[in-house]
Formats: sequence, C-alpha cells, structure tokens
Amino acid sequence: MIENLLPILGIVFTAIGIPILYLQLRDLKASLRSSTHASIYTQAEAIRGYLIEYPDLRQYFFDNASISSNDKDYNRVLSIAEVYLNYLEQIAVLKKSFGNENLDSLRLFTTTA
Repeated sequence: MIENLLPILGIVFTAIGIPILYLQLRDLKASLRSSTHASIYTQAEAIRGYLIEYPDLRQYFFDNASISSNDKDYNRVLSIAEVYLNYLEQIAVLKKSFGNENLDSLRLFTTTA
C-alpha cells in the first residue's frame, strides 16, 4: 500500500517544490540586483565626494584637461582616476543586472565617461 503512495507523494512534493524554488530564485535575483546597484551607487558617491572635496580636480575628469606628473595634484588625480576606472569596470562587468531597458543609457554613459 505504502509502495503505491510513494510515487504519488514524490510527484506532489515535486509539484509543490518547483514553484517554491522558482519564487526563491526570483527573490534571490532581485536581492542580487539590488546589492549590485547599491555597490555601484556607493562607488559613484565616493567619486562625487572626492570631486566635492577637491572641486579644482573636476577639470581633469570632465573637461579633458591635461595634468603633468610635476603637478602638485598629480597623485591625487591618479588615485581618483583609478577609483573611477574601478567604477566603470564594475558597470561593464555587471551590465546585465541593469536590465535591457537601460542598456542604451548605460552604453552612452560608458562611452562619454
């Protein structure tokens, strides 16, 4: 008798388990996307913070101003540039998490950044 019920119970548990697994995976995907975006926004905030603290360095990032290795701000600009490159790299690596509807804007941002 029990031998006849086991396959049916297996099918029932599978039928219940698959939708639950799907919901858990969907929630995990949303959580990962949220964490990814939070990380990217945190990096962007850090870059803005540097440029707020040192507004005279903005020209090197947005106005294509050149800087020589003899400039007193050279190392600071280089450090901020490294942080900015890490930020752009993270965007490039994680671009799929932005969703297809945002890819055109993302492409424009990364080509003009």
